[in-house]
Amino acid sequence: MKKRYSFKQRPTVYVLFAIVSIIALTCITVNCLRLAQVGNMTSTNHGLDIFAICLMSFVEVCMISVTFASCYVLGEKKLYCFLGVTLTSVPYKDVCLVRYSKDNLIFLVYYKVEKNGVVKDEMSGIQARFIRVNVSDKYFDEIAKSIKKNAPQTVVEIIGEEK
Repeated sequence: MKKRYSFKQRPTVYVLFAIVSIIALTCITVNCLRLAQVGNMTSTNHGLDIFAICLMSFVEVCMISVTFASCYVLGEKKLYCFLGVTLTSVPYKDVCLVRYSKDNLIFLVYYKVEKNGVVKDEMSGIQARFIRVNVSDKYFDEIAKSIKKNAPQTVVEIIGEEK
């Protein structure tokens, strides 16, 4: 069963999204009106106006995908990290360490890297890669337990936990 966790965004990201959306939609509208020759608006360069419409539409789609479609998915065999249009997938067998802190709201998943036939990982301290899981802190325990269930070899560390 797949479980999806939405990316936790800062309020400034939403403000930036609103500003860029307003600018992009204004540019698209103005260029469409120029192409349609509404009122006193006439296009002197149709190719440039069409390019501007396409470019602003692409910017708008990218902003929507980064702001609202970013998430982490715990699949059956892999952990997926969707950030806009990019995808990072990590097989559970490669996860070697999960480290999180409830105090600092940090959640890191370290995983092995296969490079030039040599496996390098965090446990040896050599060139590990990690994914910073940016979700609400109420899901930290749930995600760590799910990763541990799918990858029993994984070490789970809780930093700053009261004993």
